[in-house]
Amino acid sequence: MLRNPLTWLLLFVVSTALAGCCGSMACDCRDNLDDALFFRFNLDTTVIQGVRRGFLATELDSVYIRRVSLDTAQRPRADTVLLTDGRRRLVQTFIINNAAPFTQSGTRKLDAYTYKIYLGKRRVPTDSFLLKDVLVDGGFEGDGCCSCYQNTQKELTLDGQRFDLANRENLPDTVLLSRRP
Repeated sequence: MLRNPLTWLLLFVVSTALAGCCGSMACDCRDNLDDALFFRFNLDTTVIQGVRRGFLATELDSVYIRRVSLDTAQRPRADTVLLTDGRRRLVQTFIINNAAPFTQSGTRKLDAYTYKIYLGKRRVPTDSFLLKDVLVDGGFEGDGCCSCYQNTQKELTLDGQRFDLANRENLPDTVLLSRRP
């Protein structure tokens, strides 16, 4: 069926106007870091009541992260990475994400593993932190033109203490790692 040329022109103008509305809008979602867990070492070396909660720079020259799969059906294999900062010889902050610092294995995400963060030499760790019960969930939210991934749940247990890291501003929430008293 042939349509009136005015109908085709009207359809073209409307579709161009709609495409121009959404096409001119830039989406800066930063979705690649939504599931990431951010950690920072406490560097405050002040001694309060005989206890120093912060770490010395020499204690943070080698930080190891070990992950073990929760899936016991497959022989769980532990992966270990060494984090270093060659310039300053100090690892102050680091990120654990789905594909960093470890490579992603298939479709497994952060919540498929437990992690152990430890300082010092490989055979004699000086301090360690156990990270388990990671729960990361989210979905896409949009306003019609832009659709971004947003965490609805981001939780973890670090040495028995539960942290809720989900925030609606899409900003990273950092876990502070301090020496135990």
